[in-house]
Amino acid sequence: MRTALIAGSAAVAVTVVTLAATLLLNGGERPAASPPPSPDQVVPELPEPSPEDLVPVTATLPASGVGPVRYAYYDFCQDKWKPGEDNAPVADETCLQWKVVLPDGTRYRVADALSIYTDQTKKNYMNTAAPLAISQDGRRIAYYDPRRERFAVRELGTGQVWEIPRHVERATMVKNGALIAFSPDGSRLGLNLVGRARVVVDVESGQVVEKVPGGWYFLYPADEGVPMVVERGNGRFGVLADGAVKALRDWPTWMIAGTVSPDGTTVALLTGPARQGEHMTSGEPYDKIVTVDRVSGQVASEVGLDAPPNMGPYRLGQWLNAHEVLALGGTAPVPGDGRLRDMGETRYAIDVTTGKVRELDRYRLPPWGGSVSAPGFPG
Repeated sequence: MRTALIAGSAAVAVTVVTLAATLLLNGGERPAASPPPSPDQVVPELPEPSPEDLVPVTATLPASGVGPVRYAYYDFCQDKWKPGEDNAPVADETCLQWKVVLPDGTRYRVADALSIYTDQTKKNYMNTAAPLAISQDGRRIAYYDPRRERFAVRELGTGQVWEIPRHVERATMVKNGALIAFSPDGSRLGLNLVGRARVVVDVESGQVVEKVPGGWYFLYPADEGVPMVVERGNGRFGVLADGAVKALRDWPTWMIAGTVSPDGTTVALLTGPARQGEHMTSGEPYDKIVTVDRVSGQVASEVGLDAPPNMGPYRLGQWLNAHEVLALGGTAPVPGDGRLRDMGETRYAIDVTTGKVRELDRYRLPPWGGSVSAPGFPG
């Protein structure tokens, strides 16, 4: 399921919702999500649109010969899109479509990828769009093809397209949504689908290579031979290896699980001071980076985040190297101004040994909102 950064022109509401939070587990249990904003939280003013924001993206992604993409996004077409309403009249060749952005700023629309559901209803209005995922190296994208009612993976350089053989009806996507992600090397694609088995497939063969036992979900598929972190919500997580889950522990406070370290020994976590079930009312929702032993679940290291002001991390990603993990956060307001630099997201690297956080990139949206997909993170 893909939720969004929403900006309304009359009454502004900026909402960041963890995608996994709306993927219902078997039995109706919900996985843990980022704490909702406190009632007295001040919503920053929105930035002014740039000249680029006002120019429609008309060019279609070439069939081949495209280098790595920096990020992807869709937007709400200068507030023409209305949540929970029939938006079919809004959709055209330039509006309500996924666009990829290259390092030089070139933008292309992905014409065969479903983005915003124009047939959305008020009942499921938070299920905004079909996902698009980008491999960690930016050379592959995965998306839902509504004509074939299947997910597809496209290699941007060669133009090779692999169709994932599992049929998923468009009506099911609109009703329930989905979460997809690449393994670190881009050879596998994870499919989290509500009401269906959660699986990892080999991109090139289409074969299922991993099935997640009922009651568990995952954000990141692992490379071949590497254990995969799975969660059950409310601080419960474990590691899937050889078809079986070893539950590690129930974490008592708000936390986000990452992935297994490159050496296979630990799992990274972002943790916060509020206990499970409590509301985070002040400060950063997550203020520590923790590693736990992959086998025993015991804490191996724990250090406070040395982060930029208003970082607001809400997703922990894959490992960047032996001692840093990737994270996503919202864009911070300009100091002393109160205005957001941009709508969108910021990618960070967190050192698990020191807690030092460094900014890697910013992925911007037009001020009327939409959603961003970053390389290596779930779409």
